[in-house]
Amino acid sequence: MKMKGFLDTTGLQACKSLEDNFDIILEEYNSFSFNIDKVDDIGDDTNWELWQRVQKATYRISNTEYEKGFSEYTTPYETYQQGHGWYGLKSREGKSVWDGVLLATKANADNAVSSGLNPTPVCNDFFNKTIDCLQGFPEVMNVMLARLPSGGSLPKHRGFKALVRVHFGLVVPDGDINFWVDGDEKKWEPGKCLAFNDGSEHTAWNKTDIDRIILIMDLWGESVNEHK
Repeated sequence: MKMKGFLDTTGLQACKSLEDNFDIILEEYNSFSFNIDKVDDIGDDTNWELWQRVQKATYRISNTEYEKGFSEYTTPYETYQQGHGWYGLKSREGKSVWDGVLLATKANADNAVSSGLNPTPVCNDFFNKTIDCLQGFPEVMNVMLARLPSGGSLPKHRGFKALVRVHFGLVVPDGDINFWVDGDEKKWEPGKCLAFNDGSEHTAWNKTDIDRIILIMDLWGESVNEHK
């Protein structure tokens, strides 16, 4: 059942797995906490190669491209890279407005889709139990960690209609913080999933003094089509 911009997560078993394992996932996040000094293997993922692999595989499974290139939405920002699979957006003044770490993907180097999730170095170091919670679900395409810093906001943008994107709350501060999808607003909750069609226009803001942290999961395939 569609609820304005958001989707009902009832029946999405991968969401239930995340919610059932919230304490484990939060503990693994706390061992990482977006601290670059804890990452042993920065890796050689230059020029966003890993992220481009994910995008190309998504183009392939969806037989389409972005309705509007994301670069058009992010014109006021600059991209940056922290490490292997760790990317972000910053203002012209150098302040980060969003960053994310890819933990696992089914995208292969040949743009095909593998049967299991392929972990990144950060995942191998910190998030093994988290990915174990999701390996048994064929619909799970990508898993990443995302931070919306204190004072950060994102422009309205769209992704791929072929994907159901899930936001799973880990650290959600009190105050003026919200997520907007196609005219509907919701606030993330720790240990709870929000789902929406990635092709829907969406944006987010965090006008608090604390960073917001979520896990993002992309779902694809026949088993999720009815939820779009």
